[in-house]
Amino acid sequence: MTRPSRKRLSARVRRLWLTSASLLLGLAALSLAVWYLDGRHRTDLADARVNVTATFEAEARALNTPVHFTEVAAAAGLRFHHGPPQRHRSLPEDTSSGLAWGDFDADGHPDLFVVNHPGIVPTPGWTPSGNRLFRNKGDGTFEDVTDHAGLADPGAFGMGATWVDFDADEHLDLHVTCRGPNRLFRNRGDGTFVDVAPAAGVADPGWGTGTAWGDFDRDGHLDFYLCNYVAYDTAGREADFLRTSGSSSDVPFTLNPNSYDPQPNRLFRNRGDGTFDEVGERSGVANAEGRSFAAAFADLDGDGWLDLYVTNDVSANRLYRNLGGETSPGSPVTFLDLSAVTGTADPRGSMGLAIVDVSDPAAPPDSLPDLFFTNWVSQENALYQSRLLRGGGFEYRDRARALRLGEISIDRVGWGCAFVDLDLDGRGDLVVANGNTLERPEDPRLLRSEPLFLFVADDGGFRDVAPLAGAVTAQPHDARGLAAADYDGDGDTDLAVAINQGELLLLRNDTDRLGHRSLTLRLAGPPAKCFGARIEVWSAGRRQLRWWGADVSYLSQHAAELIIGLGTSDTADRVLVHWTDGTVTEAANVPAGRITLTHRAADPSVPPPN
Repeated sequence: MTRPSRKRLSARVRRLWLTSASLLLGLAALSLAVWYLDGRHRTDLADARVNVTATFEAEARALNTPVHFTEVAAAAGLRFHHGPPQRHRSLPEDTSSGLAWGDFDADGHPDLFVVNHPGIVPTPGWTPSGNRLFRNKGDGTFEDVTDHAGLADPGAFGMGATWVDFDADEHLDLHVTCRGPNRLFRNRGDGTFVDVAPAAGVADPGWGTGTAWGDFDRDGHLDFYLCNYVAYDTAGREADFLRTSGSSSDVPFTLNPNSYDPQPNRLFRNRGDGTFDEVGERSGVANAEGRSFAAAFADLDGDGWLDLYVTNDVSANRLYRNLGGETSPGSPVTFLDLSAVTGTADPRGSMGLAIVDVSDPAAPPDSLPDLFFTNWVSQENALYQSRLLRGGGFEYRDRARALRLGEISIDRVGWGCAFVDLDLDGRGDLVVANGNTLERPEDPRLLRSEPLFLFVADDGGFRDVAPLAGAVTAQPHDARGLAAADYDGDGDTDLAVAINQGELLLLRNDTDRLGHRSLTLRLAGPPAKCFGARIEVWSAGRRQLRWWGADVSYLSQHAAELIIGLGTSDTADRVLVHWTDGTVTEAANVPAGRITLTHRAADPSVPPPN
């Protein structure tokens, strides 16, 4: 047998290689074409959801996770159904309501207030039950104390809620936003409440949504910023329809926020006598063109004064820098809109907001907060990472895609969110409540449901483990509000989720800790010094940052304690609290468990940090 020469063999190998390469390239091109056409088909949101998440979900299934949640609402005594028995195809109903954790009776256990509404029109044969207040009994169960507390308010179209001691009497009061006059329920200290909103000057008649609390002028009194949405008026327009981007079917005119004029937001300055002055326009933060859902006070530039970030729906988001450090004594504190120059004027339909800390290995470390906010379908969620600039100043860059938080969310509508450490490994994770506002083609009375996101931090960013973390996280829901708390006191983060026109969810964290420990941190001091305080926890050479009361979710409030994962460490090396008046409290070698750090009176000879 004649053996082929090396030259002839090399030629055959080259031909074989070229043939194989051509075949592979052809298959790749065909796959890309199928993916593209399939993607084009699936972006027709009236027919099917975008399937971008398939790859990520397959990746999650291939990777094991210790994170696990169990739904225990009914077993824990949380029996609550949101809204009327049927949907009326209205924007106020579809935006839904939130919920808030707060220890109203000061027994050390977080209680839960759940907001409700009676629907846009009366439902024959059905009586609205109103809001619900569930008292935590300390044994993993709750009791409904709404009627005794006087908080049902069944006629109000409730939206969001915040527990806050606005009058500094050491009793948590309750602020509730409504479509219509808002409520401010003062805690009498005996388990009952009285609405003082009209007397306090805060019964704003607009469509209230989210709030941000903080002492923006550093006068020692807790102020708040009120988000308003739109001037909802459907008179004579009930039969109008329009076609929205990304949809091939007609959408009711009444469901599109662009159909209505925006309402200006309010900034209420606390006078210290139980009343407030509205100073939003004077201070430069009225945001008259926005349709706002959430806002947060935090020191975004590190000058010691609380700045403000606002998420708007179908309007550009806003970043307002507090000019208090440059204001003459006795002059009113004002703000400067830096949205454009900082790159944060995001025009997407934003809903929920979390103040987070995500390190960028390519940038020098800073102590500035990053911004995570949820968006409408086809718009992706965003994570704006802060960057200090040479010569002063700061800016943000959206790194959601780089951290695997963007593309995976393109086919979902995000609402409530939380920056928490689900597995206590010392890295902050992200939870997102999802629920579409597009109607089901087979039954327009119903909205499309979607699973939650449980984004666990890893070395490359984040990965969604919701498909693996239990039946309740793998199932679709029409979720809106989301609030985190350690309701059972076992040292990890549990989740309460408000379901639009559905049953309340309580997700107990049953994660396998793998030897991980946690530190539960509470603050004690004047409320005006706590809201917006920056917390630093150092453990095993890693620094974790949190901002007290600034992680606002969507129409909701997390419990007033921070659960910091320590990994396998038994102690936190250092814990620092940078109070909003410029003072600092430090503790060293703090063992895992619980600690309360107390504010001490400021030394007037020490200037605030710059």
